[in-house]
Amino acid sequence: MQYFISVFVSAFLVFQIQPIISKTILPWFGGGASVWTTCMLFFQFFLLVGYIYAYVLTKTLRIKTQVVVHLILLALGVIFLPFGIHDIHNIEVAATPTWGVLTVLFISLGFPYLMLSANTPLLQHWFSSDVNNVNPYRLYAISNVGSFLALISYPIVFEPFMSLDGQLELWSSIYCVFVALVVWIFYVVVIKSQSQKLNNAKQLVNSKVGFSQVTLWFLLAALGVVLLVSTTNALTQNVPPVPFLWIVPLAIYLLTYVMAFSSLRLYLRVIWIPCFMVLSFVALLIYIIGGQFDFVTQLIIYLLILLCGCMICHGELNALKPRQGNTTLFYLFLSAGGVFGSFLVTFVAKELFDEFLEFPLAIVSVLLVVAASLWWVRKDEITQLNKGHIAAVNQLFLLSIGSLVVALVWLLVFINLNSQYQQYDVAKDRNFYGILSVKDINEGKVKERRLVDGTTSHGSQSLPLTPSPVPLSYYRPGTGGQLIIDELSNVKNLQVGVIGLGVGALAAYGRPGDLYTFYELNPLVSVYANRYFKYLENAQADVEVKLGDARVTLQNELDSGQRNNFDLLIIDAFSGDLIPTHLMTHEAFMLYQQHIKTSGVIALHISNRHLSLLPVIAHHSRSLKMQMMLFDTPGGGYEHDAQWVVLTNNRQLTESPRLMDKQTPIISSQYQSVVWTDDYSSLLPILKVLN
Repeated sequence: MQYFISVFVSAFLVFQIQPIISKTILPWFGGGASVWTTCMLFFQFFLLVGYIYAYVLTKTLRIKTQVVVHLILLALGVIFLPFGIHDIHNIEVAATPTWGVLTVLFISLGFPYLMLSANTPLLQHWFSSDVNNVNPYRLYAISNVGSFLALISYPIVFEPFMSLDGQLELWSSIYCVFVALVVWIFYVVVIKSQSQKLNNAKQLVNSKVGFSQVTLWFLLAALGVVLLVSTTNALTQNVPPVPFLWIVPLAIYLLTYVMAFSSLRLYLRVIWIPCFMVLSFVALLIYIIGGQFDFVTQLIIYLLILLCGCMICHGELNALKPRQGNTTLFYLFLSAGGVFGSFLVTFVAKELFDEFLEFPLAIVSVLLVVAASLWWVRKDEITQLNKGHIAAVNQLFLLSIGSLVVALVWLLVFINLNSQYQQYDVAKDRNFYGILSVKDINEGKVKERRLVDGTTSHGSQSLPLTPSPVPLSYYRPGTGGQLIIDELSNVKNLQVGVIGLGVGALAAYGRPGDLYTFYELNPLVSVYANRYFKYLENAQADVEVKLGDARVTLQNELDSGQRNNFDLLIIDAFSGDLIPTHLMTHEAFMLYQQHIKTSGVIALHISNRHLSLLPVIAHHSRSLKMQMMLFDTPGGGYEHDAQWVVLTNNRQLTESPRLMDKQTPIISSQYQSVVWTDDYSSLLPILKVLN
């Protein structure tokens, strides 16, 4: 029982810290899905290092010595625990986002996470030596159950009721208790009671493992992780990247391990493989036009694909695992495959592809690799063929051939559909912040050039391009942004700050003598706005673009004594699904207020398919003692619906007859206040599908 408790708690700690620390550092790197992808690479890599450490320890030292070494290192991990957010905030962030994420994780969490990662394979090895004729993979199943419960409990039990600082303190405290528990367990069970037995235990007989089998271990483990990370990436291109949507895919990934390695025989090839064949074509549809589906439909489809694909990968791993001995080698290759899969998505895919091709490639790879696995198992069955095996061998043959045929057909259909979708592209590129493309749409009444981030339009211009373009989409005449700028037109030398560049459409409303300062996180947006659109080039106002996180830049300006005294500060970073929550917290709005004049205006563009940000802004309007005005402008079928919110104490605006006529009434009972701070924020209360 002591072994099971130790494995369960260590697995719980390993996986609960993942959403906690990822959410903590998310605002530092722009709030995009790539932050989670990079975190996954870190977690997978340190899991591998932990398994290597366990493998070396079990091969070079006696069991009693292994226990002593591991306990000492576990205890040392207490020194490096992140007891609070301030411990992490003191770390300097590197300039390159990917390496910055890895650096922060390494310094704040690396050593204790490494020790926890090594706990399960070490305990399984000791358990195999201590307890005869008991399946050691039961411990692996317990480990996955602990991991699964850690993930599903986070958004239900911990995130809604605890601040991030409190979560880190609780996790660090549980680690300390866990170390004390492990010391007691191994003192009583291993060192004191079982020392003689363990020291004299004979080495387990290792079954022979061939190159093909080891290669399949590696590929299936890698493919499961590629499917996990690429599905999460694809999902959060069309759905907000709340921690819930990081946790659920990872929980499903772990659940399939539990199901596949359980003794219940839940992996039935004749069910799971045909189901995945059907779902692979559904994946094609969701990949090409996913943004057209509602939140719930997208979520269900993506998660079903992930469940079925991972069940196949992990079910085949269970079929190929060593029957006796070689457990640490098996876990070593599983972990190595996981790191390789994360590395492919985090680094290689970004260099090779200018779109999220890792998701469709993962789908077709499952079909190809499972065909190879079935062929290998079929050959193994033939060597011990008898009458009872004939039907099973024939079934394996048919499933293997079927997987190959479906993979070929699927690939041909994908190439054809994807080429049609790409026909509008003028330019496309990919970096840490996502995929950015410029598309010329010329169909029916729609003749315009759009800047598209993922599947969300961030501005457009009419075709053919003209020297004096009129803003379209969310920024067109008659929308909230234009109305406020026009109302402030009596101000000479209007000072305007804009967080979020897009195509620079708002610069078209500038006049000679005005200054428009744009703050843009993604450098590629600035390149595309200047190269493919005319708003910035032909603006009458002076235009300045400052690259980097807007909040960090504004804070640095304030710290250096620079108050911008904006007449108007526009926050335009929430129309996409990847919203940066750190720009919407109480602390962020306190910073904005310090950069506007006493009669200044904060205008927020909050048009969003899935989120209703008005409850958060309603709270800020009360805390800042500023009046709130809402402008909802319907698109009329040819334009986007535009929603703008204004916070100000400028009586010229709040009492303007024109604005009052255009203003949308705010029903206080309809928009309940939602509090967001740097230490606490949750997107669940503002998801439109839940409200």
